Amino acid sequence: MENRTEARISLNAITSNALNVMNTLEDGCRMLAVVKANAYGHGAVPVAKALEEIGVTDFAVATAEEGAEIRKSGIKGNILVLGKTAPAERLTLVQNDLCQACDSVEYAKQLVKDGRPAIHIKIDTGMSRLGFYCHHAQKAEECAERMLPLYDIEGIDVRGIFTHFADADGDTADFTRQQFSAFTAVIDTLKAKGKEVGTRHCCNSAGTLRYPEMHLDMVRQGIGLYGLERSVPDFPFKPAMTVCARLAAIGDLEKDDTISYGRTYTASGTLRRGVVSFGYADGMPRLLSGRYSVKINGQKAPILGRVCMDMFMIDLTGIDCQEGDEVQIFGADGEVSEMADIIGTINYEIVCGITARVPRVYI
Repeated sequence: MENRTEARISLNAITSNALNVMNTLEDGCRMLAVVKANAYGHGAVPVAKALEEIGVTDFAVATAEEGAEIRKSGIKGNILVLGKTAPAERLTLVQNDLCQACDSVEYAKQLVKDGRPAIHIKIDTGMSRLGFYCHHAQKAEECAERMLPLYDIEGIDVRGIFTHFADADGDTADFTRQQFSAFTAVIDTLKAKGKEVGTRHCCNSAGTLRYPEMHLDMVRQGIGLYGLERSVPDFPFKPAMTVCARLAAIGDLEKDDTISYGRTYTASGTLRRGVVSFGYADGMPRLLSGRYSVKINGQKAPILGRVCMDMFMIDLTGIDCQEGDEVQIFGADGEVSEMADIIGTINYEIVCGITARVPRVYI
């Protein structure tokens, strides 16, 4: 490995994950690829291009800037901005042919001042985040009435309607079914009033696989694309990111020597210490200090002491290696989920946290 550290991204794994999901869909149902947050750290432009080559026509981002980036790279498909674009940035939507999630009539009026961006109406059915409020099907009529003025805005282009499941990967289906019931009740009410809603979508990665009856016109795939969806363990997802670093130095320590800031580790005897060229500024959570093992030449080497900004130390005792050897932080065996479990977070956060100074290498 020539680089100090690198994240190797398997585009084949990503397209394989996408095709496997698409094969579960009925004719007429599309897959929207979520490439926000730099494709969860995997690289939005290369990922979007690879997916467009296999027939994906719909993409989602979090911000107008993210949407403009992939549009300017040559992506021709539909691009939906899931987050809320500031009115001052509305021209970015129009100039890059982006659809905008819309959560209120007032917001829609702000958006159309300098153009006519297309919108997907967002319904809050229980996430309690963005959207027209409708947490129960009994509120559908009230919700629809609040939305009707939206259709009176001159030039408004409603291309879709969606909601977001809060617990699709949970142990029970009750809340997801409640959300779906509220969402479809709003749609039915709007249609009864003669209003078009466009493309209907509600399933995230977990929902797509666990609730096929809720697919509607389109499903959204985020973490599943990158092979890290864990709620359906028998689905053939392939993790797409492998992160490696160099073994920067090797040295011997004696009994009672301490390691790193705060001297949290004390050697119980002589040991062979390695220094890895990767730290929390690269995306190695400091909370993994002394709690996780990386791999070198196929063998596990535990972290010793606290992770530093640019380096951390490992125990190389009994491992055949030399300076410059490659150290795998996590890879295709799903170790990123182990890292997340140790520190009480989700694997999304780990892959999104691999910073820009770690070069992405596409394989």
